[in-house]
Amino acid sequence: MREDQCNRVSCKIPERALYVNIPKVFEDYIDGQYRRPTGIVGRIIANRMARQHQPENAWTVSLLRIQPADHILEIGFGPGTTIQRLASLAPEGFVAGIDYSPTMVNLAYKRNIQAIKESRVDLRHGEAMKLPFANQSFDKAISIHTLYFWQEPLRALAEVQRVLKPGGILALTILPGEKWPNGGNGTALCHVYSGNDVVNLLVDAGFSSAHIETGSVPEQFREIAVIGVK
Repeated sequence: MREDQCNRVSCKIPERALYVNIPKVFEDYIDGQYRRPTGIVGRIIANRMARQHQPENAWTVSLLRIQPADHILEIGFGPGTTIQRLASLAPEGFVAGIDYSPTMVNLAYKRNIQAIKESRVDLRHGEAMKLPFANQSFDKAISIHTLYFWQEPLRALAEVQRVLKPGGILALTILPGEKWPNGGNGTALCHVYSGNDVVNLLVDAGFSSAHIETGSVPEQFREIAVIGVK
């Protein structure tokens, strides 16, 4: 079903999880599952994310220009497909990830078990507001479709800035508010941002600069990435 055929839409637009005339309690439940997937529903959502986000995930990774020895952090790694991609691009480096959902940690662990055994990948359960990593640990950081659900985005971005090395780069991909149906309305569980909103957040969090990137083939996806430099 196309988005313009629906008159109700879940906050988690990037998954195209569309619902027509659904009760608010069910909409809140679905939004809660996208924020922190759990159980059978969470696993279904994870499989959907793994399939549907491939184009913008690959594009976002390409913006970071990963080098073989880079140390990279992903915030909100979901089913772990981007972790897998990052690990393959940095065979001499290190990839860490943190996710709010124990269900996603388990799925991503299974997907990346070999790299974990080789100590090239470290996946943890936790929140963006409290990153369990030392100052200046990473060359690059990435987060895709997670900012909407951060309860304290400025605090979380300051944490990312803290763990990045000087000159380190963050790629933060979102669906901007102007491209959401229903005028870009969020819900109690998520917040919708424009690209400029995110640029301002990054600067306020201590990044030295931030700018917006758009895909070269708009038909593939509608997301944008905001690139911050420490």
